[in-house]
Amino acid sequence: MSYTPDESSAQLYAEKTWLAGSIMTGVGYGVVLALFWLCLQLLWRRTRVKDADYARNCFFLVYVCVIFTLGSLFMGSISQFTQLAFINDRNFPGGPSAWEVEMFSINVDEISNVSFVLADWCATALMVWRCVIIYRDCGSCPWPIIMMLGTMFLGSVVFGILFLYQISSPLSSPYSAAGTNVNFTLPYFFFELATNITVTILIVLRLYLYRLHMKHALLGPGHVAEHTSVESVIVESAAIYSTFSLLFLIPFATKSPVANVFMQVLGEAQLIAPLLIIFREAQGTGWISSTVSSTSSSKTAVQSPQYSGIEFTSQHMHNEGLKSTDYRDVSMTAGEDSNIDNDDNVVEVPRTEQDHI
Repeated sequence: MSYTPDESSAQLYAEKTWLAGSIMTGVGYGVVLALFWLCLQLLWRRTRVKDADYARNCFFLVYVCVIFTLGSLFMGSISQFTQLAFINDRNFPGGPSAWEVEMFSINVDEISNVSFVLADWCATALMVWRCVIIYRDCGSCPWPIIMMLGTMFLGSVVFGILFLYQISSPLSSPYSAAGTNVNFTLPYFFFELATNITVTILIVLRLYLYRLHMKHALLGPGHVAEHTSVESVIVESAAIYSTFSLLFLIPFATKSPVANVFMQVLGEAQLIAPLLIIFREAQGTGWISSTVSSTSSSKTAVQSPQYSGIEFTSQHMHNEGLKSTDYRDVSMTAGEDSNIDNDDNVVEVPRTEQDHI
């Protein structure tokens, strides 16, 4: 005896995609929850110190709380919507998949729709700001970048409003627009994807040029690897965000039910990228924190006298009244102007005329 519902294989497959998307969204929310807690702890400790980064840390603290709230609302709404489709209204004509398409504008799902779009705007705005900051630090005027990304972000906001208006109308969904011939789903997600991919390409290009420029500079290869390793490039460029946007848009454009999976997962995946970036900043390893620190360090190294950071163990130096340890940096000149006796581990510094005075 078979207990399979009296539905076609296409209907059953569509139901599987809706249910799989809901489950995977829960996994994504778990990642968002963990990152939020880590960011909250680090940022809370940083905001208790009113230093030069106090205002930025406060902004990041409010930002992570806002996007976590939006992600929580989205997750709660999706869970309730899935329960209604697969349990409460299981006998709806066409099955749960037909119910989810037809009831996309009900109040329960409207919470997730609004939360999705608002979170998307917040995530995209941070990515655009991030790209502008990175290009600003390269020493050239970022106005062309600002104009281009600003226009693309404005377009995504406009189409986001139209998309919300469409899916809020009765009997409308991302797949169909009741009472109009225009479906704003594809233009909206196209602008979002175009903005995300553009930001990703621009940041990856900037990090690559940064690697070439700083590879043999004062900061050394260790600092370069901090921003140009694979994981750093993925995080800083928000490639995760662009990847999930692409995974949704391609099946949606080809009218594949697989889009049902990634349309739900995207609601949480779009929050992971900004949280990872803020987490790196809170740790002090992000672009802004490290760039400010490295800039200060490089200026100090350039302005400092030669022969710093060398431990003087020579009795002669001690007799001359020099301290046993000087904590200034000599990474650029010690190799050229000092003679090291490997047997005695003594560093001898050439004496100048001031040494005799």
